[in-house]
Amino acid sequence: MREYDGIEVRYRRPDADLAKSLQVIENLLGFAPEPQQVDFDLSFWAGGAGVFDKLAISCNVSLEQWQRLKQKLDLYSPEEMVARDDCREDFIWLVADDEECGDILAASAQFINDNKAPFQGECDTSELIHFGYMSDVNTWTAVWGQGSRINYAYFCEG
Repeated sequence: MREYDGIEVRYRRPDADLAKSLQVIENLLGFAPEPQQVDFDLSFWAGGAGVFDKLAISCNVSLEQWQRLKQKLDLYSPEEMVARDDCREDFIWLVADDEECGDILAASAQFINDNKAPFQGECDTSELIHFGYMSDVNTWTAVWGQGSRINYAYFCEG
C-alpha cells in the first residue's frame, strides 16, 4: 500500500541500491532485465492531491519476456486501440489531442517522443509501438522499440 505522505520515492540509474531498483522493475515488467543493459528513472509520488507517477525504463528483452510483458501490461498496437469501441475516443484524445486522427501511427510515435525520457530511444512508425489498454490522458502506458531493445513509459496522475 502506498503512503500518501507527499514524499517522492525515486529510483534511477546509477542507483545506490541497484538490487532494490531491479526488484521494482521486475514487479513492473514481470521479468528481471539484465542489470548491465537496463536504464531507468522511476518517480512515485502520493500526497493529499492524489498520485503522480512517471516511470521510464529501457532494456533488452527476449521474445519470451516480450510476450510476458505484453500480457502483463495488456498491450495493444495503436491500430488495435482505435479498433476498440471501449477505448478508441480516449486513446485518440491522448495521442492526437483531438477527436479525429488521420495517421494514428504517426500521432502515437510523436506522443511517445514528446513524453519519453532522454535516455530512451526515439520512436518512429517502423518500430513496435504498443499502449496499455484504456490508456487515456490521466493514466497511460507506452512500450516501443526495435529488435531486442524496448522502452517502457508510464504516467499516472490522479
